[in-house]
Amino acid sequence: MDILYRNGKWYASIVLEIDQDLLKNSRETDTGIIAIDLGCNDAIAWTNGVENGLVPAPRFLRKVDAENKRLSKAKHRKRSPNFKKKIKASRRWKKAQKQVSRLNRKVANQRQNWVHHETTRIISGNSTVVTEKLEVKNMSAKAYIGKYKKQKSGLNKSILDVGMGMIKDVLKAKLDDVGGKYFEVPTRKVKPSQTCPKCGHQEKKTLDQRVHLCLNCGYTQQRDIAAAEVMLAWYSNNLQELGTSFSDVDSCISTSHTRKTAGSMKQIGRAKRQKSQVIPGDVETPGSNEVSQG
Repeated sequence: MDILYRNGKWYASIVLEIDQDLLKNSRETDTGIIAIDLGCNDAIAWTNGVENGLVPAPRFLRKVDAENKRLSKAKHRKRSPNFKKKIKASRRWKKAQKQVSRLNRKVANQRQNWVHHETTRIISGNSTVVTEKLEVKNMSAKAYIGKYKKQKSGLNKSILDVGMGMIKDVLKAKLDDVGGKYFEVPTRKVKPSQTCPKCGHQEKKTLDQRVHLCLNCGYTQQRDIAAAEVMLAWYSNNLQELGTSFSDVDSCISTSHTRKTAGSMKQIGRAKRQKSQVIPGDVETPGSNEVSQG
């Protein structure tokens, strides 16, 4: 059991070991294959080859943006601490800081809960998830100069509000728990948002073009769903004109297909801590034993 005190509240995380035979409503995965595309307008666009769907972005941070700015502005009017000049923070500053922290913690909890539910829904019927390789840290890098600095700042806020990195990390952890597979499409080679899933024709699109209209074969589809269809076709080796090679997969979690219950958020956090404690050079790559024995 983990007990944590944060922003004036106590949090307890309790993990129970329960016999699977006695757990009737345990979460299980199926043998389905799903491809998902992460975005800002629609957080998740998915397809399994038969059905398509969109999950709108929850916009938790956007909904409290005005309140957050009001509290932050009020805090800046108070006497803030300055350790170099040995100036202590005023009581009013501390009170305002607690209000800002409480609001940010509420948004973070809402986002974490939403990610937990959506990823559980995804893996409940799919043991294989295919998505594109996204460098979220680079995508949300701050723009220091240029006339589009304000627009880039808004885009960064939308990217972080969706929690793309959190969605990918939670999917990897839960798929690992249920014996599933996670594949990332090489974005620079395949270019899902610029490629037609039917004929493989590539054409550049601007961010405001939300509908995919292929000038080669005439296929029309919502842009994000079309990108998910490209990823699914890449995984199935059915993508026209572009060669598909699984050697291009940079991040693949693959375990057996035995059904198990998905892990909790505590297990996900433990996996992150173990990953950060791994010493470079001691990592054993999957399949190394088989190669050495062959």
